[in-house]
Amino acid sequence: MSGKEGQDSGKLQVLPINKNFEEEAKQLILDGLAERFGYLDHSLNPDLDDIMTHYNKKGSVFLIAIVNKDLVATGAITKENDQLGRVERMSVKRNYRRKGVGKLMLQSLEWYAKTLGYNRLVLETNKGWTSALNFYSNHGFTVYRNDTRRSHFEKNIF
Repeated sequence: MSGKEGQDSGKLQVLPINKNFEEEAKQLILDGLAERFGYLDHSLNPDLDDIMTHYNKKGSVFLIAIVNKDLVATGAITKENDQLGRVERMSVKRNYRRKGVGKLMLQSLEWYAKTLGYNRLVLETNKGWTSALNFYSNHGFTVYRNDTRRSHFEKNIF
């Protein structure tokens, strides 16, 4: 897979975000959060007000998945340190879930993480989100810590 061209699987393409999809990506993520939480606190998501700037830093990437010009998923990697990246903003549009879109997004994020020099990824998700917990476990991530609200996962990628 080439970082410039994205990954094409039939009609599904994963590629770095561009300005044309920034607002749509923000809305997809916020819709997913509202669905999960039942409400939305916009003050907790300042990075979404300027995705292009926030995720255009050394060691970071923000990816989108497109099907027939429709944005269907997002995911990002941010830098924790020179060897460690953090998976963030994984979200898949409801009618594209359980169709391999999340898996392809996660594989693409892992590929980018390797090109950025990371040998390990971490992420966190709410403990009550069984589908997310199972998704990450099924894709090689293991829980290294639980707190009162979240499960913290890690995966060695080299």
